[in-house]
Amino acid sequence: MLTLKIKFLRPLLSILFVAAGFLLWNYISDLQSRFPDMDYSRSRLGIASWYSETDRNINEWTASGEKFNDRDSTCASWDFPFGEKLLVINTLNGKWVVCRVNDRGPSKRLRREIDLTKAAFKKIASTDRGLTIVAVLPVKKK
Repeated sequence: MLTLKIKFLRPLLSILFVAAGFLLWNYISDLQSRFPDMDYSRSRLGIASWYSETDRNINEWTASGEKFNDRDSTCASWDFPFGEKLLVINTLNGKWVVCRVNDRGPSKRLRREIDLTKAAFKKIASTDRGLTIVAVLPVKKK
């Protein structure tokens, strides 16, 4: 009986792996067609958080000199220069957002990769969750 189950399980797993591979290939192809100038060599993987004007200790001005607005699709990063556009992909659900670096952060002791404004974070995850795992890819400045 166990041998019979294993015989049916192997082809089923093979089909599932092929289907998952096809879906992943399709997703990546779609992103590459939308953002042909992605710089994979500077991509990062890590945890993203969000911040808002209503949070304690949030400055009125960003590190780049802009007025902070949590309704814009902007972010804070230590690894990318001001003005660079980043494609931030939630690895848990595949949702993505493009945001512009205009601030420095998150706090280095937190070991997070990027801080998104509340509006940008809402596009990829629930703000109730607070943190999510993301891939960050620089896209060409426009």
